[in-house]
Amino acid sequence: MLEENAAEAGNEMLRTDLRKITGSGRHLLTLINDILDLSKIEAGKVQFSLEEFAVEQILRDMETTIRPMVTKNQNRFDVVIDGDLGVMYSDAMRVKQVLLNLLSNACKFTTRGRITLMARREISVSGARLSFIVNDTGIGMTQEQVVRLFEPFTQADRAIAIKYGGTGLGLAISRRLCQLMGGDVRVHSDIGVGTSFTVRLPAETVAQVEPVVSS
Repeated sequence: MLEENAAEAGNEMLRTDLRKITGSGRHLLTLINDILDLSKIEAGKVQFSLEEFAVEQILRDMETTIRPMVTKNQNRFDVVIDGDLGVMYSDAMRVKQVLLNLLSNACKFTTRGRITLMARREISVSGARLSFIVNDTGIGMTQEQVVRLFEPFTQADRAIAIKYGGTGLGLAISRRLCQLMGGDVRVHSDIGVGTSFTVRLPAETVAQVEPVVSS
């Protein structure tokens, strides 16, 4: 409201300061929510709301949600669906949370590039699984940075943390949520070329509630 009032009054200096206050507040809120999520995971207190939902609809929801972040850095975003994705019996909100975190990172670290969300259904002797792959043509990472990537409160390096911000918790939380749902997250990256995250989740989740020890 204050920002709108400043805009109506033509006070651009005040409006700029209010934007900084709003941004800082949102950053603190994200940090608090991430810490609460991580604490619940490590204490084995995560609650899953399991339901059946169409996988393709989740991807379409992601496409709408991520669009403002994509355009901010003048990126191109594509959703690629490989065959019939069918339905999942899982926690739709948690699946969205994981994908949104990966897509947000891709948008943050990519400028005038391409971000792709691909999905396919795989059948094996252990049952049906869904693979979600987030590719970007961003700054990429070294193998030393990749090794530390899923550690809580850890980012690629200090210079990147200062330039791009973030809490260093999103990827750790995403991986642990996937593990609790019976899946995992893997990453491949090349410095200056881009990064690819692969999320694999069972089509039917049997939620685990034990604390997950990061590997």
